[in-house]
Amino acid sequence: MKKDKKSPLISLLLVLAVLAVGVFWLKPNWDAESALKVTEQARQDEKSGIETTLKTLSDARAKLSGASEITQQTVLASIPEKLEQNVLIDQISAIAKDNDVNLSSISFSIPVNSQEAIKKATINLSMTGGEEELMRLLKGLENNPRKLVVKSVTVQFGQTEGVSRVNFNISMDTYYQTGI
Repeated sequence: MKKDKKSPLISLLLVLAVLAVGVFWLKPNWDAESALKVTEQARQDEKSGIETTLKTLSDARAKLSGASEITQQTVLASIPEKLEQNVLIDQISAIAKDNDVNLSSISFSIPVNSQEAIKKATINLSMTGGEEELMRLLKGLENNPRKLVVKSVTVQFGQTEGVSRVNFNISMDTYYQTGI
């Protein structure tokens, strides 16, 4: 009879041992599953945010597509999809040449880590010419299809060999798109 009393006890201990091993073996899996559920929720939130942004951009593109072809070209010419420094240099050089101004230097200042969809770059120009040429140059910059906003003009008057010359520095901003 003693043998019969030990059998259920041993069975009970074995069942408890198996349960304990099972719990310790499954516990990391349960924790991993909980972490995955949290990560999945974060991804779902990120996905819905991206879908909202995509919807906004699609609506903007649809509005632009609904506009005339000339309007689309005008918008993209005034604020292009990339900075295109080489195109800017060519445009500014052509405006300077057309207005008899000697372009000494062009420098760009581009902010880093900017998160805006429309970014701004600052352009600094050093030039030499006459007073009338300066005024024509400023009008030429104003009439350029690319959006150029003159922030400051520094002028130094002088004379060289009886000819009045003006040295001037122009600081202006231009804009370009990102993330579209």
